[in-house]
Amino acid sequence: MPIRGKHRSMYKLTLLFILLFACSGLPNCAPALSRQFRQQVGLPVPFQELLDEIEAHQGERVILGGYILETVNEPNGSLLTMLQAPLDAQNKPGSRDLSEGRFLIQTVNFLDPEIYSKGRKVTVGGKVAGIRPQPLGNRLYRYPVIEAEELHLWPKETSYARPYDPYPHCWHYPWHCYPYSPYPWWAW
Repeated sequence: MPIRGKHRSMYKLTLLFILLFACSGLPNCAPALSRQFRQQVGLPVPFQELLDEIEAHQGERVILGGYILETVNEPNGSLLTMLQAPLDAQNKPGSRDLSEGRFLIQTVNFLDPEIYSKGRKVTVGGKVAGIRPQPLGNRLYRYPVIEAEELHLWPKETSYARPYDPYPHCWHYPWHCYPYSPYPWWAW
């Protein structure tokens, strides 16, 4: 049955609101790196495979992410020491508890250590440049080096502190909040 008259315009308006509501969340779901770079990468390389067979992947483009451990500025750019973390569908680093190791990000740009500070999340897209052995505690750790082509610093996550609620169990049944009143407030 076709929609006619006044109902047709209401139908169009409803569809418009649904479309606007559905599209309002799309920018929040965009991946961190450009589509062009993601297409050049192809299939993702598991981090453990990259650690074990770094020579086989040298020169390949990869996408990695993790948490900044240290930012060092050198004469020809910056070097980020990273704790690897698995990436989600938007290439955002997940839990640091699931880390499989560490890697280095080498950039030609100056990165301010106050902005790229310890604990911040970063996603990098770049070429595997090889291995750089560096001391880590009492041993020599082999860090894979990624030459950054695209670098995305994720915003700091803020936690919301809820105000104190003296009756936290009463939000759904308010008249049981008061110990001596068997009736709701409007029945007094």
